[in-house]
Amino acid sequence: MSYAPRPQTSPPSQTLATRWLLALVTVSLGGYLVVQSLSGQFIQLFLNTRLDASVGALLVLQLLFAVAVTVLGFFFAPATVARRSIAAGIAVAAVLLVALFQAVRLTARLGRGGFLLSFTVADVFVMMTLGLGLAWLIVRSRPGLSFVSLALVVVLSLAHWGLLMGGIESATTQIMMLILSAVVVAAIGWGGVLASRMSGRGAAPTLYSAAAQPPHQQPPHTQQNDRPAERGPVI
Repeated sequence: MSYAPRPQTSPPSQTLATRWLLALVTVSLGGYLVVQSLSGQFIQLFLNTRLDASVGALLVLQLLFAVAVTVLGFFFAPATVARRSIAAGIAVAAVLLVALFQAVRLTARLGRGGFLLSFTVADVFVMMTLGLGLAWLIVRSRPGLSFVSLALVVVLSLAHWGLLMGGIESATTQIMMLILSAVVVAAIGWGGVLASRMSGRGAAPTLYSAAAQPPHQQPPHTQQNDRPAERGPVI
């Protein structure tokens, strides 16, 4: 009597790790593209410069593509639909706010107020770090204590202010702010991990939570670091 080989399927833990990693990479890529767009030639749309319609359309399409990649990254996450939708909405809102305040800063005569906006709400590095950090904590279902780590964006604001006051050239400023933003985003993510471990909470609820364990059986893990959903990208 012969038996047909059973198809091999990935265990739930491996599927979770893969989707979290895919979400993390895609959101990071989308965030980078958004920053490059809003800190680059896109601001020319708000200046009194004559741009061809094709050039303006290209700049807008580049920004829309970057936003689409970011939103897609959050929907790759194996979280609930509500959390993914809220996270994606926060990311989109951050982009809209930056674009709005950049337009106000460049078109309205605000004097010192315009300079203040340049390293706060009109600063793409500050606002996107804040928006994506908040969205990631929500999609990962981190406890309330983790949101304290969002205060790290103040470091970005002060750093950008210092670079502007120091007269550092634009290209050098953007490189330094991009590196510092990546460090702060990573710190916010790890802040969520530490807050989860301090509060004793388990992994974030996912689409596979109900199917991951058979009914009426004890989970196979005994330590928090062994939980399936925490494998892969921990942050």
